[in-house]
Amino acid sequence: MTTASEPRGREPGLPLPAGPADAVLEQLIRLDTASEERSVAEEELRVQQEQLQDLLLRYDAQRRWRTQLSALLPVGLAVTDGHGQLLDANPALAGHLRVGLHRLYGKPLSVFLHPADITTFRDALRDLASGALTELRATITVRPRQDGDGGAELFGFAETAHADRSLARVQWLVMPQVPNGRSPTGGPADSPSFEHQPDSLGLAASLAGLSMLPTDESDQQRLLARMAVLVRGAVPAADWVSITLGSPSDPQRLATDSLEAQAFDGLQLQAQEGPCWTAYADGSVVLSPDVPDAVRWPMLAKLAADAPVRSVLALPVGMEGERRGVVNVYSSHRHAFGPSNRQIAELVAGAVAGVLQTVAERESLQRLSANLEHALTSRATIDQAKGVLMAHLGIGPDEAWARLVALSSRLNIKVRDLARLVVEGDAGTVLAALRR
Repeated sequence: MTTASEPRGREPGLPLPAGPADAVLEQLIRLDTASEERSVAEEELRVQQEQLQDLLLRYDAQRRWRTQLSALLPVGLAVTDGHGQLLDANPALAGHLRVGLHRLYGKPLSVFLHPADITTFRDALRDLASGALTELRATITVRPRQDGDGGAELFGFAETAHADRSLARVQWLVMPQVPNGRSPTGGPADSPSFEHQPDSLGLAASLAGLSMLPTDESDQQRLLARMAVLVRGAVPAADWVSITLGSPSDPQRLATDSLEAQAFDGLQLQAQEGPCWTAYADGSVVLSPDVPDAVRWPMLAKLAADAPVRSVLALPVGMEGERRGVVNVYSSHRHAFGPSNRQIAELVAGAVAGVLQTVAERESLQRLSANLEHALTSRATIDQAKGVLMAHLGIGPDEAWARLVALSSRLNIKVRDLARLVVEGDAGTVLAALRR
């Protein structure tokens, strides 16, 4: 039987306090514990909200980086909806079409094509917008608003497929062809500037492709494989490419563009050494002009004696000061990677790092959103559990919270787990435990 001096809300079965002062102290401790638990929960929500906002800002900055990258490329980039209406474009496309950039938005891309190519474009647009194709390549004739026309390579990528074509998003890369044996800069085909032009266009196309990669791609293995293909197209001397994420000894992901690259990656793993391993460990670019003669990796040199790979350029990929992986560029020729190849490879590896950074931040953003939603759901469950206790025990909200906290401490389980037991139908068990 409860005595008159017993404080209201004291759990039955506990020894009576020595006096009124002790009773007040006991209640203050319980209230302080409840207040502290609530403060901790609110602080967790606040921190998660700040992290979420920070990621949103960083993701927006990364999108601006991709926009700036596309603005520097000498090949045309555009985004249309499923009807072919231009939603975005870069200055190179506007210059090629001889139209002000601001005047492109809202116009159908097909109005700038030769009439004979419009059917091909519309068929491609339909397949990409519906998701029947993820990418394609076609040769078209572009007709600028002013006099003249010229051939171009058109690359299409399905960014967002949708049954409603107004909601679909398709990315396009328009690369002018070199007409009549002359370079796009007007020099003759045998001029020094023309000798480097194919490499420049390959680099531009690869950077454009990297800037247009869908960073919300759920299949990251496929995304890495597409990166490997784009890197190979950018580096003139590259024959094969692989991308390793994580330590080469225990990679998180490994993607290649060929069986040759896959086999050489396997040789490095077997030897437990090689350019990829050194680049990852040192965080610096590693160049091997002739692998079979490399004295720094004797085991790999022995295993790779008959391998088709001769030269290797390994470039570490880092994000925010953290080593994340290595881009491995392979050639079948000795001394294949000179200064220009190395500069191009480093530029492309930087673009790869930018795309991977965006992917990582999207994943972090998704995890934070899930954690925040879980925290909010837990808070709602706790409030529901408090309501159940208030109804059954005839107590107020503060005392219901204090009892949940006390029981969670005694049973060594989290308050949110205890609250879920109450809400999901085990209120009787919890109430019985409260009465013990």
